[in-house]
Amino acid sequence: MNTTFRSHRARALAVCALAATLVSGAPAAAFAASPAPKPSMTRRAASVTLKASHSTVKAGQQVRFTGRTSGIPIGTSVRLQQERNGKWTTLRTSTMVKKGSSFALTARPTAKGMQHYRAMVGKTRSATVTVTVK
Repeated sequence: MNTTFRSHRARALAVCALAATLVSGAPAAAFAASPAPKPSMTRRAASVTLKASHSTVKAGQQVRFTGRTSGIPIGTSVRLQQERNGKWTTLRTSTMVKKGSSFALTARPTAKGMQHYRAMVGKTRSATVTVTVK
């Protein structure tokens, strides 16, 4: 019976020592459940680029917009927006991010003058691209 009592006491002391070590903030490397993320595993900031096939077109002529994404999964929806009267309007044209993180959209601007476009992927947007319509 004496040995049983000693083994229980030894286990209890070991558990208390381990708990005290964890609470005191001692080096936790030995007790860590998972390693720290590697730089390659951290998420990159999302970005979108956009460029137009022509900077000047006739009214009704098709313009092809192409772009690339970074930090955005393949298959994510891309929408084209146009600035009208100081507000951004989403056009009906849309596509998906393809393999290689690229996409392509088309539009047929009819209003003459300088038209401003941008691509939207979720809340991420590209820089404004200007197309002059004659």
